[in-house]
Amino acid sequence: MSVYVAARRAAFWLFVSLSAIVIGGCGITHPEDYPVDGPTFKATSNPAEVHAEDFGHSWNLNVDSGVVGCEFDEDGDPALTFTSPDGTVYALNAVEANDGLPEIGDIAGGSVGYLRTFAFTVCEAGDHG
Repeated sequence: MSVYVAARRAAFWLFVSLSAIVIGGCGITHPEDYPVDGPTFKATSNPAEVHAEDFGHSWNLNVDSGVVGCEFDEDGDPALTFTSPDGTVYALNAVEANDGLPEIGDIAGGSVGYLRTFAFTVCEAGDHG
């Protein structure tokens, strides 16, 4: 093996070792510090009030609370909505009944998957409209 190849291998393993040390020392010491699961609660009413603290780390909206609603259209498709504290109604899903509403992404800083999942439980709770 040439000196060049040996030096490249040594450099590679040094890089791998240092990377492991740096990554290991980033402060990610406990999985609960960065949970990957979200809320598993279900709605008990339709519409349902929601608050940031209900969703913890998975709340990505720039408002602290709102109301999630569900109404079925004539085809039986659920129209999921979120009403912000200022009264603006946002579409949580892309169905014809939500055409013309601003999208929830307008007030979200990331995924709203957990909120949308919760919204489907709103459809199952109480009066559907």
